[in-house]
Amino acid sequence: MAVRITVDLFYTDMKEATVGRWLKQEGDPVALGEPIVELITDKITFELESAGAGPLRRIYFPEKSVVPVGCTLAVLAEPDEVLPDIEAENRERIAAWEAVVAQEQAPAEPAGPRLVAGIRGGTRAEGVRATPSARRLAREHGINLADVPHPADAAITERDVQAYLEQR
Repeated sequence: MAVRITVDLFYTDMKEATVGRWLKQEGDPVALGEPIVELITDKITFELESAGAGPLRRIYFPEKSVVPVGCTLAVLAEPDEVLPDIEAENRERIAAWEAVVAQEQAPAEPAGPRLVAGIRGGTRAEGVRATPSARRLAREHGINLADVPHPADAAITERDVQAYLEQR
């Protein structure tokens, strides 16, 4: 039977994790409790241990991916085993997560004159998605994340902030 490796809720306000690095590759054998992937959150970095044993059949998110809580990162299964449509399940969870993030980042209508959304905490522009490590690096260097060039359909990564620092 297939074993899912998922991003679980490790503390109450956790919403997402970034895949740091895979410690196992597709096809590798995995033992119960063996570290399989490094995850980075806004509070901790840790190695996620396997919830089962078997060959690592499929990895669904590459390194540096920002993954919402509840998504399946990988699956352990025998080569001839039929897998459920995990990609469709992940797409649904990501769409729901993006809707929540968009709603949280939508500026509230002020009672008086319209306020311009700006920087929160000196590093986070409203509506800008960024990995925790990118936010940390931007905060350390006093960078407005809205100024960092990045692909329109992706969150700002630590690599994007580093490239911006080198150009500056």
